[in-house]
Amino acid sequence: MPLSGTMVHLVSFGEDSSSVLLYNMHDNENSSAMAGRILSTNKGGRYYELMHNGKRNISFLFGEDSIHIDPNRIYTDTGIWQQLARNKITDTLAHQLISAWKDSLLNVLRIGERTLVIALHNNTNQNYGFKSYMPDGEYADEAEAVCKGCVRDKDDFYFVTEYPILDQLCVGQYHAVMQSNSRMTDDGSLSVYCGRLGIPYINVEAQHGHLFRQVNMLLFAYRQMKID
Repeated sequence: MPLSGTMVHLVSFGEDSSSVLLYNMHDNENSSAMAGRILSTNKGGRYYELMHNGKRNISFLFGEDSIHIDPNRIYTDTGIWQQLARNKITDTLAHQLISAWKDSLLNVLRIGERTLVIALHNNTNQNYGFKSYMPDGEYADEAEAVCKGCVRDKDDFYFVTEYPILDQLCVGQYHAVMQSNSRMTDDGSLSVYCGRLGIPYINVEAQHGHLFRQVNMLLFAYRQMKID
């Protein structure tokens, strides 16, 4: 899927007919990529993975400018403008270019047809975790509810968009956070997009290198959501 001359590959595993989408969009989050491949191959679901330069951001040329965009910040118009602002670019054509590429991507992913979207992300130790959404956390206003599990690592948690999903996942040992769809800052992320459209969404978030934990979190989500 070329973006202004830069080739971005969309790799897929699993059954194309599945109503469950697993999606890894950051090319440097390798534990989550491996977890998605394992689960879709062995337990079902359709898994997609963006591959480009091995880094978090996608980089491409626009005229004489180099633009760097986070592929998890382009699913709303506001998010695209924020990404362009980071590049100090205000060109409407640049916005249209990214928006058209995003629409093509969503068409391939068939987001609107899915009964469940499972995003897969990795984070770095101690920088971001479920405690970020606690009352004294950096993102406290973005959360509707927080469910504290018994696992020690705060970096490994679920982030969901609906109460029924939260209820299913809170009975396990893992932390879970529910996004406040009414107060969530529009940063262009897939969780905001799905929250607005009422598409059931789970982000299975785990620290880099926690492959075993992330696979187990996915297996638990599969059991609780009755994914065959």
